[in-house]
Amino acid sequence: MGRVIHKKDTEQERKPGLYVISTPIGNLQDLSLRAKKILEQCELVLAEDTRLTNKLFNSFNIDRKKKQILSCYKFNETQRINKLNFEKLSTCMVGLVSDAGTPSVSDPGSKIVERYHQLGLPVFSVPGCCSAMAGFSISGIELKNNQTLTFGGFFPRKEKDAYTLLDKVSRGSDYVIFFETVNRLENLLNHLERFFNEDVFVFLAKEMTKIHEATWRGYCSEILAELRINGIKKDQFSRGELVVIIDLSKQKKTSVLDKEFEFWVKTLRPHVKSSVLAKILSEKFGKNRRAVYAEFLKH
Repeated sequence: MGRVIHKKDTEQERKPGLYVISTPIGNLQDLSLRAKKILEQCELVLAEDTRLTNKLFNSFNIDRKKKQILSCYKFNETQRINKLNFEKLSTCMVGLVSDAGTPSVSDPGSKIVERYHQLGLPVFSVPGCCSAMAGFSISGIELKNNQTLTFGGFFPRKEKDAYTLLDKVSRGSDYVIFFETVNRLENLLNHLERFFNEDVFVFLAKEMTKIHEATWRGYCSEILAELRINGIKKDQFSRGELVVIIDLSKQKKTSVLDKEFEFWVKTLRPHVKSSVLAKILSEKFGKNRRAVYAEFLKH
């Protein structure tokens, strides 16, 4: 195989298009040299929060005089796209950044990227920090060939949605990554304990790349017990967001709703209360009662 020759940064041409730029998740030193240069060259930067982006620019002495920074967040992304002059932007370098990490990964950005693709305009990746992958890389979990890793974003708040999602990922994933806030961690672990018949292995990462970075490994029951006793060092566990990685590789990849199960649901549901039916069928099929009940709520 021939050698791959990389052009020096000074030789790379300024190409018009949308640049999806990853930014640090906590440590400013994680901004790549290429990301800094692209941000310097962009005529327009679409930012989830212009205040945070301005702080980033200040930290790296990036001149803002010849560029425009516009907000593009969850609740105005569609309106922002509709106001952009794409004919003019077709000749410009446009940057897309989120508050931290990679745009479009549980952050806004996918709609503007989709519009660029629809118009046949180029989209470039400027990779860097992604907390989900950073968390997995330090978990010690090996992702083998033919195994699956699922990213579930922020864990659902509603019980119905939580059990529906857990049922879905338990059937098709060996490992799943969620985001969760610290004050809702116990709630998430309680859902895991109730849903799965067997104790599942969990890895937690908090405040990665920051001063108070911390990780925990153990079975769900162990972490819950420690959390209930002393809050897992409350002084370090009082705020922030977590990357939660759940090992489902030893769980049976079977659906709660197989044909026989559906038959009994359709036959008995008109005559038996859902709570009673859930208890009967959970015992018959060896499934978690809450998971069975969550299936009723979907219909």
